[in-house]
Amino acid sequence: MRICGASVSLIENAVMPELSKPLLDGARFALRGLPLCLALLGACQSSWAAPSTLRFCAAGSPKSFDPANSDSGVDHIATLPIYSGLVDNDLATDRIIPSLAESWRISADGRSYRFKLRHGVKFHSTPWFKPTRDFNADDVLYTFNRLLDPKSPMQKAYPTISPYVPSLGWEKLIRSVERVADDEVLIQLNAVDATFLGTLGFAFAGIQSAEYGAQLLRQGKPQQLATQPVGTGPFVFKSFQPDSVIRYTRNPAYFVPNQAGVDNLVYAITVDRNVRTQRLKRNECDIAPITGSVDLAELQGDPNITVQSAPGMNIGFLAFNLKKPPLDQLAVRQALDMAIDKAAIIKTVFGPGGVVADSPIPMINWAHDASLKPPVYSPEKAKALLQSAGVKNLELSLWAMPVQRFYNPNAQLMAQMIQADWAKVGVKARIMTFEWGEYLKRVDAGEHDTALLGWNGEVEPASSAGQLACGAASASFFCDKDYDATITAAKQTLDEAQRKKLYAKAQQIAMKQLPWSPIANGAMSVAMRKNVVGFRLGVDGTIRFDGVSLR
Repeated sequence: MRICGASVSLIENAVMPELSKPLLDGARFALRGLPLCLALLGACQSSWAAPSTLRFCAAGSPKSFDPANSDSGVDHIATLPIYSGLVDNDLATDRIIPSLAESWRISADGRSYRFKLRHGVKFHSTPWFKPTRDFNADDVLYTFNRLLDPKSPMQKAYPTISPYVPSLGWEKLIRSVERVADDEVLIQLNAVDATFLGTLGFAFAGIQSAEYGAQLLRQGKPQQLATQPVGTGPFVFKSFQPDSVIRYTRNPAYFVPNQAGVDNLVYAITVDRNVRTQRLKRNECDIAPITGSVDLAELQGDPNITVQSAPGMNIGFLAFNLKKPPLDQLAVRQALDMAIDKAAIIKTVFGPGGVVADSPIPMINWAHDASLKPPVYSPEKAKALLQSAGVKNLELSLWAMPVQRFYNPNAQLMAQMIQADWAKVGVKARIMTFEWGEYLKRVDAGEHDTALLGWNGEVEPASSAGQLACGAASASFFCDKDYDATITAAKQTLDEAQRKKLYAKAQQIAMKQLPWSPIANGAMSVAMRKNVVGFRLGVDGTIRFDGVSLR
């Protein structure tokens, strides 16, 4: 059937790209009862073009849109469209490139970074905030004060919990952040740090508006940073329905030309990986992360789908809470670790898309210590260790993530397999789970005995290795001064060969002490409809939509 020169199916695809079948059926009925040309608000004009909408089937709901309070990959994927950092990381190479800082100079001693800021950058104009000035040095200072100064007004009113600050050692590393001019900032360090410049491109360091922060403090609404964000990125946050949908619109004032390739960006939150696969096949979403080998094989055989894959720059692990006896005993942790049949977990949970991990640093990372070997699976030795430690009738809580990740595509199944393995050595495990935000909150509070978690690492190994630093949110509450000193030395060494030796030493300490039982490095795959143009999966698994368009 054709209406004013356009078929009903074409009009539905253009005007209502996000609607489910029941809603589309209702829309058809309503349209039949109206003059159709009038109902479509001018769609019949030959010059009319429907707004383009990119639909992403996201794997989970963010718990915050505030970068300084983000501590999971779900949060980062949700905040990346909104914010920009001083620098950025090229998705293909992880090379550091300009962003809000158009250039920078590093002092001869490597301890001072002078950033020249980009002119004419606009913060988003939203119903809850209307900026009166462009981005400038005050916004950089405000952002860093939130991260580093517990006495700053916003930090007092709304404390940050970013795990990156302690894991990267920024409290001790950064001596000062100074305003040189409206368009210039000087950051001085207490020591040389080979990782510092690159980490400024991480999601947690997204630059926020000092003017917006001051407005929220005056209104007594500092927590609004988590629900009504304002940034300078390619997309403007519009709305969020937890466990349902996030909506963004194109930022017409974005400072990088032609990077917002669609008018609307919609995250259809789809926790179940099988449902994501089917939604992609039915053209109900354009892009989706794929975390199951069966789903991946199904999509690779679909002529309407393309898949991008990369080895896993990640680590899935079981964290032991060292605050909970008898998990504070090394022999008990060793026993629990060697009682897990990790090869069986890889085969069952990951399929060909996973490998057994042997370190906190992923195998494909340049700093991985290839001399390490995973602990041998041995229920007999595990029983003997528990007996030698005087541990009998051990009962533990085993927390399973409610979300699917490249580093753990099915935490419930993994937990059940670990539960069965532990039962063979006389350990009883109670599997527990919570909504994702609540899960992380309770783990940070140390309520668990053991918890399945993971980390999407970066090319810079300090990010992954730093999760086991004293004070970091590692879920194990591990603190080893030798480990910390080794990581610090690695960050302060510019020679890569020497850095690799230091990171190797840190990995050996971690595997000897076993605050984590490393489980897997999971391959990363993202599938998309063939009309998606310009998407690139980052070498570290980053998923971004600037520069993406639809044919």
